Amino acid sequence: MSLVVAIPCGLAAAVFYGMSTAVQHSVINATDDTSTSTATSTTAKTPTEAAANRSADANRSADANRLVGLIRNPRWLMGLAGDTIGLVLQVIALATGPVVLIQPLLILALPISLPIARLLGGPRPGWPQYRSCALIIAGLAAFFVLVGDPGTGDVLEIRSAVTTVGAVTAGGLLGLAAVRRAGRGLKAASYGAIAGAWFGMVAVLMDAAATAWRAHGLSAFSQATVLVPLTALILLGAASIVLTQVSFQIGALAASFPANLSADSVVAVALGALLLHEHLPLSALHLLAYVLCLAAVLAGAIRLAAEPSAVAAHIRIGP
Repeated sequence: MSLVVAIPCGLAAAVFYGMSTAVQHSVINATDDTSTSTATSTTAKTPTEAAANRSADANRSADANRLVGLIRNPRWLMGLAGDTIGLVLQVIALATGPVVLIQPLLILALPISLPIARLLGGPRPGWPQYRSCALIIAGLAAFFVLVGDPGTGDVLEIRSAVTTVGAVTAGGLLGLAAVRRAGRGLKAASYGAIAGAWFGMVAVLMDAAATAWRAHGLSAFSQATVLVPLTALILLGAASIVLTQVSFQIGALAASFPANLSADSVVAVALGALLLHEHLPLSALHLLAYVLCLAAVLAGAIRLAAEPSAVAAHIRIGP
């Protein structure tokens, strides 16, 4: 394990994720603005007016055609390319560093998206947005100080991997069924949380596959210890991405994003400690401090997601 490699790669992944988020969501929001304008016979002349007119966020339903249509948009595809670079950097970071540090580090994509959103023509962020970003960064920094160096994790056991993936997947499906007829706000938050939990599981599987690849090269992909996590992360990762996009559409971002953010980090850190045996101080004082760190990050995220301005329109939720 080399934190000298892992931390810079994790930071670089957050940068690319933040950049791609701003690009992709500027495309999504432009599509939403056009649809809203047509439906209400109102023309949004500025990005600020367009954002203000998006009060329909809480009332819209999932539109598969709109999601598929994004694939034909060159600008959205450019954002996808940024996501791909970010993913490669994330894999390198996970191959050389612990999940309990790398996955929470990716939350920095949110503050990073703030100035990029402005460059893409969004409204100028104000001090409230910057204060929210500072709160997120402070919460993360405190968490990293508390955890310190988690050390080198163990190889993921196949039986543990299969059991945990099955439990996390089944729990998510039961959750989806439970909120099938719930209101849009609760449904969006539930979908976001379930997708986040799946993303946290994906991060652990990605770490297992990346670590095996670093140790054994391409020959590792012929072994069950790599093929099983790799297959599971592809399937669960794809489901997480789709569910995240659905949560974007069916309810307000302030409902889905904080739930996704918290579930992703909590599950990744918990499973990194339980399955990979990465060291995580667990005294009563540490647990209280972890809760306070998470509360700080969520407070900043909720404020940003609730803003009908620069950041709320450009937040990424992803692995």
